Amino acid sequence: MILETIVAALVPVAAEGIKGAASKWFGTGLKPTTIDEQIKLDDAEIRKLEAIAKLDNPGGTPSQLVIDIRAGSRYVVGGIIIFGAIGTLFAPVSIDVQRMALEAANIVFGFLYGGRIVAAWKK
Repeated sequence: MILETIVAALVPVAAEGIKGAASKWFGTGLKPTTIDEQIKLDDAEIRKLEAIAKLDNPGGTPSQLVIDIRAGSRYVVGGIIIFGAIGTLFAPVSIDVQRMALEAANIVFGFLYGGRIVAAWKK
């Protein structure tokens, strides 16, 4: 069951890697033909990252405690879910509860670390 969980968590990462490798080998994807097109693509990427950063920026000036709680909350809750799912492997619960807990852990792991793993491959 642990092997199935690990494989299920790595499937999205592997799919992204295969997609990136296929686009590199077969030449698919966006390829600018001029410097102006490259600049426009880079500007679009910058605007996208700025929009994502604005979504996570609170309005006003919150206290440092609130900033720290917001910054760490997804990792704390993610850790609770992942360790709780691992705990179901040793607790006397039904197999259905174990599967649901491990599936939740897969989702959290992919959310927290999947994007970073794929981003590290693109460098």
